[in-house]
Amino acid sequence: MGNRRLQILDAAAELISERGFTQTSIEDVIKHSKLSGKSHFYHYFKSKEELGFEVLNRQFERFAERGLAILREPMIDPMERMGLFIDAIVTLQAERGGRGGSPFGTLAAEMADVHEGFRLRIETVFERWASQLRSLLWEARPQLHDDVDAVRLSRFIIATLEGALLMTRVKRDVGVVEGIAVDLKRFIAMHAKDGAVGTLVPARALANVA
Repeated sequence: MGNRRLQILDAAAELISERGFTQTSIEDVIKHSKLSGKSHFYHYFKSKEELGFEVLNRQFERFAERGLAILREPMIDPMERMGLFIDAIVTLQAERGGRGGSPFGTLAAEMADVHEGFRLRIETVFERWASQLRSLLWEARPQLHDDVDAVRLSRFIIATLEGALLMTRVKRDVGVVEGIAVDLKRFIAMHAKDGAVGTLVPARALANVA
């Protein structure tokens, strides 16, 4: 992908994160990405809608590179990988100073009810994320209680993290997502057998795990 195209996508992603998709115009993107005019924009994208779809795809690929890749690391214990993944989400939000939230949750809240194309693409994003978590939980099954439902637990993890990012954005306080991350680890630890918890939750927190 050309540098100029990436420049446009990154500029659009920043604007959409701040203003939302509807309130971000092609003119805004042209100005923010320092293009010479609309003809230059349309050389790379046929429409604002296509731009939005590409922004969503790029945001997920970046998330997959920095976050989901941890879930697939074969040299690390599965439960430890889960903890590292949750930590990575916190780190990403801390780097933004508590601003921005989740690009997937933000677009879902704005567009899912009014644009079927966005709804379907966002649904695919969440399903890809859930699939990675389910695979990890399946790999960790010897460490988990027999009655653990990987489908439900993976959805719960996503819903918790998405909610944490939204609350952090509203409060502009990274401490919100940090605290919820600790509680989420404790909740997941409740589904683990004795001996597996320590790879997910720091030793100092074990006393608080039910």
